[in-house]
Order: sequence, then structure tokens, then C-alpha cells
Amino acid sequence: MLLLRTACLIVLLLAASGAGWAQQAAAPDRPVAVAVAESESVGPAQSMALFDQLIAKPVKEALRTLPQAKKRYQAGLKAGEAFYLTTRVVDTDGKFEQVFVRVTQWEDAYIQGTIANELQTVQGYTNGQILEFTTNAVFDWTIVRANGSEEGNFVGKFLDIQSRLDALEE
Repeated sequence: MLLLRTACLIVLLLAASGAGWAQQAAAPDRPVAVAVAESESVGPAQSMALFDQLIAKPVKEALRTLPQAKKRYQAGLKAGEAFYLTTRVVDTDGKFEQVFVRVTQWEDAYIQGTIANELQTVQGYTNGQILEFTTNAVFDWTIVRANGSEEGNFVGKFLDIQSRLDALEE
């Protein structure tokens, strides 16, 4: 349990440090990019497994609602709205980071978009880079409205709450 809590604190500290988010700085509830770094006792593979345990419930809800979000995206968003999917990138060292991808194309299970945040941990990926993946690699979805409010972002909201709770214990 202590190992899980240590890994979670690493995740939350990195998430709390924030990353550039698609020019939505004024959003009242901004999504954050999540980077997980290994500590002396937790390597990349174990860190990823622990993080997956932590976010399992919000990911389940995001995936449950993903088909409706896809229909809304494909029907066309309102002016000023943007649709993002959260996926994960892994570098050659095994380090991983959750990234927001602004979707530009979504046909069947194939998705293409551009990375919409600054990366903090992994090497070989950059903000604005085109990324292609399938729906099997999706962890979350977010619609950002023209006024900066958002819908979805189940994982980001969960991590934000968890970070606030952990701060109360300090």
C-alpha cells in the first residue's frame, strides 16, 4: 500500500505541476497532463501498473461514455469547441505519459490528432506532433467549450480531487 501511495504521490505532484493545455489557460477546471516518473523503489513498468490501478474507475466511466462522445464529435462540434482524447505515449526507456490529443480524424477504430500539451517526462514526443492510435489506446475524452468549461475529463478531475485530498493530509 505504501508503494502504491508513493507512486500516486509522484503522479499527483507531476500532474499538479501542470502542462500547457491547448491555449485554454482561462478554463476554470483545466485538464492536466499526467507524467509518471519512477522513484528509487518503483520502475517504469511497476509505476504504470500502479497508476492504472489508481485511475481504473474514472477510465471505466470515460470508456462507458466514449461512444456518445464520439457521436457528438462526428456530428460536428459548436464553434469554438475542441475534442480531445487522452492516450499514453511510452519512450524507449519505458517512461510513460498521458497526453491530450486534439482529434482531427476518427474513422472506425482509427484516430489521428495532434498532441495538445507539453510533455514532461517522455522523450521523442512534442506538443503539436501528429499521433495515430486506435480506440483501444484511449483512456479518457474531453470536450472543451468556447468559454473554457469542459465536459468529460474523468481521469483529470479524479486526479485533481485526489491531489486536493492529499494536500489536506500534509
